[in-house]
Amino acid sequence: MTRLSFSSIIIFLFMLEACTKTVDNSSVDSSNSASIFPMQTGNSWVYQDSIFDAKGKTVLNYTDTAFIADQTIASNGYIFHAFNDSLGWFGANSYIAVDGSNASLFVLDSLNAVSPYLFFTITAPDPGSSEADALYSFATTFNVNGFSCYKNLEQVKDENGNIIYANVYYVSPGIGVVRIEEYSPNPDSKALYLDYSQTLKSYNFK
Repeated sequence: MTRLSFSSIIIFLFMLEACTKTVDNSSVDSSNSASIFPMQTGNSWVYQDSIFDAKGKTVLNYTDTAFIADQTIASNGYIFHAFNDSLGWFGANSYIAVDGSNASLFVLDSLNAVSPYLFFTITAPDPGSSEADALYSFATTFNVNGFSCYKNLEQVKDENGNIIYANVYYVSPGIGVVRIEEYSPNPDSKALYLDYSQTLKSYNFK
């Protein structure tokens, strides 16, 4: 996925941004069904993944199954659960944690990651014009494939303030990640286009 080629930049920028955010640096019991992301071992999600070209044509559609594996690690005060999404956006070696306020999701891209980054939050402020990488959370909920979701917009800017990448994340409390949209620059016009999406089709909780 395009995300992987920029992961080190994204992680670094999120580390810088996370210093300015106020979140509860403790973990919630994310195995229970009230969690924004239920992480009981064996929980699984089936996604429809799609890849598009710059003209909007679908290049590839495939089914992707993600699941919570039986492994947890502690990092920066959070308990992270192994999340295997080998064919999807997160990859095979990711770890996810829910903060103590049950409003934010943090991700480790691998066990070798130096620090987790803020992937999603219900309470992200409107990003300032000077921020190179920022999340914005919408006040209203959105219906996505039958799920009521909170939405985050991530914008990555270059040194001149131009938006060069964008991701949109939809999360439904009690269900987890429902949809991810990744936008990349068109090689000809530099305008952003939807190059990848991952949409929840079904889930199975233990």
